[in-house]
Amino acid sequence: MKKLCHFLAAGCLLVPSLLCAKPDPELINSIRDQGFNHSQVMQTFQHLTDRIGPRLSNSPSMREAGRWTMERLQAWGLSNVHQEAFEFGRGWSYDMASIDLLTPRKTSLHGIPLAWTPGTAGALEAEVVYLDAVNEAELQKYRGKLRDKVVMLNEPLDVEEPKRELSKRYSAAELAEMKNFDLKASASEADAPQDSIAERQKTQRFSLARESFLLTEQVRGALFRSSWDGGLIRVMGQNHRVGKTFPVPAMMLSVEQYNLLARMLDSGVTPRIAFSVEARFHDEDVNAHNTLAEITGTGEKPEIVMLGAHLDSWHGATGGVDNAAGVAITMEALRILKAINLQPRRTIRLGLWSAEEQGLLGSGAYVQQHFATRPKPSDPKERDLSSWLWSSPGWPITKLQDHDLLSLYFNVDNGSGRIRGIATQGNSAARPIFAEWFGQVADLSDGTISNNAKSSTDHVSFDRIGLPGFQFIQDPLDYGTRLHHTHVDSFDHAIAEDMKQAAVVLATLAYNAAMAEARLPRKPLPVEPSAAEKEIERKKAQRRARSRDRKALVELSEATR
Repeated sequence: MKKLCHFLAAGCLLVPSLLCAKPDPELINSIRDQGFNHSQVMQTFQHLTDRIGPRLSNSPSMREAGRWTMERLQAWGLSNVHQEAFEFGRGWSYDMASIDLLTPRKTSLHGIPLAWTPGTAGALEAEVVYLDAVNEAELQKYRGKLRDKVVMLNEPLDVEEPKRELSKRYSAAELAEMKNFDLKASASEADAPQDSIAERQKTQRFSLARESFLLTEQVRGALFRSSWDGGLIRVMGQNHRVGKTFPVPAMMLSVEQYNLLARMLDSGVTPRIAFSVEARFHDEDVNAHNTLAEITGTGEKPEIVMLGAHLDSWHGATGGVDNAAGVAITMEALRILKAINLQPRRTIRLGLWSAEEQGLLGSGAYVQQHFATRPKPSDPKERDLSSWLWSSPGWPITKLQDHDLLSLYFNVDNGSGRIRGIATQGNSAARPIFAEWFGQVADLSDGTISNNAKSSTDHVSFDRIGLPGFQFIQDPLDYGTRLHHTHVDSFDHAIAEDMKQAAVVLATLAYNAAMAEARLPRKPLPVEPSAAEKEIERKKAQRRARSRDRKALVELSEATR
């Protein structure tokens, strides 16, 4: 017995929440009862998609989504329901758009306006030309040749035989492989390779120069090509700055219809099209807003457990799996915990973020306001680029008062598939704790724990300042094959059973995190690389750039033989 007591005491010191905070079996049962027998997750999901629709940052529909989610959270009895503003830029929305081929034959085309593109003030007719330029010097070849034309700005895409499966669930072997730590990969997304950042900066600077050229040359409109074939139109920002007006009316076409126009030009036929865009800018408020709500913890200044998802979407569809699904799941998890009358030790706080699609801006602003600050680049040219293109995160990290209060942040933003596990973002000390918590839902989830990192969504805003931020491992379904940012991302592609499962798993993990004896272990706070480390990275980037140049020369030589 003495040995057992010593073992338990030592275990409590090492992993206090794992061994010393026993879950209440009846509360676990109540979570399941609420989540499976009284679920509201699909009602929330349907209202966001079918009733409110697309939720582009700072648009009227995004404001309506913020208002409606606040109303629901208040109706469920959540505390401290409010919004917090951050500077974003002008809003934009569109009501209608059409595009038709007039010559050499007549047919209707399918196009969706780019975000922040101006309207056409009625239908326009114009000839189509292809702008074949990849740098500012090549633009000069078109000086004086583009007036009153509609210009194609992407090269055509060769359509290959489809080989990807349409919808996918992870196999046992794939989940087992995720448990292996990738020694070559970074354990976080704090720093991207400098050569890749430089290439993206170069691309955006050229895009901005091209926009200015289009305006100067008085073109009538622009056409872009979707990045996926199969008739799917993916609408995004095309590298122009957030909340800034695109200089001319611009539309995105499917690959197949864009290629059709390109083939006509190649054969010596000049297409003529008619197109119309009814779009509006919204300058009455340049602030975007995050929505917050919580179940307040006991005690005078309780620690915090956060759940979050981004409420904004692109405008091509109704933002179903990206990310009304994550919003509905996180809202449902909080509703469940409130419905069972949980009195948590820690505050359980929900964050519904704006402007994730423009570079994690909403969650980044919240982190800067509450947890820690990092300086912006000193170079004004770099500051004018999107924040995800800055050459490095600013130093030093200055912690704010609430930095020490956050235990962890759970993010849901990889589609509507069921939760199969979690990525620790390199926080290996959290692995046994998550394994214990997932054990309570072992019949619902595999509980795969990966020490590797996930990237490109709002948990990164927390990880960048040394706070435990996590994204779940979810079945991808058709998220990455036909839904992500496309015009078919709607209510129809979410599976109700998966959504309920995800909400129950999330509620169970949030319950455990809120009741644990101690906050989750943290990784060391990120620090600025030394001069020697920066020099090593610079040389690596230089070698990679030279390798790419040599490969290009070999390909050119082989092509000209």
